[in-house]
Amino acid sequence: MDKVIGWAFREGMLPIADSLLSVSGRLSFELVQKAAVAGAPVLVGVGAPSSLAVELARDRGLTLCGFVREGRFNVYSEPWRIATS
Repeated sequence: MDKVIGWAFREGMLPIADSLLSVSGRLSFELVQKAAVAGAPVLVGVGAPSSLAVELARDRGLTLCGFVREGRFNVYSEPWRIATS
């Protein structure tokens, strides 16, 4: 996450309001905090979010999705950004 946000900063692309951030592990408070500061509207991960991560995502208006795999996912905050078919 730090490398992606650092790259976006260096390229003058912050805030990354038209991007989705994806992580390969658990969704922590710190990752939600970094995504929110970078201006990302959506953060997804293959792992579970901590309760503090969900609380912060709701407070910051960030869409948070966990257990993203095989076309399935759980939405923990701001579900209006996710289109389902």
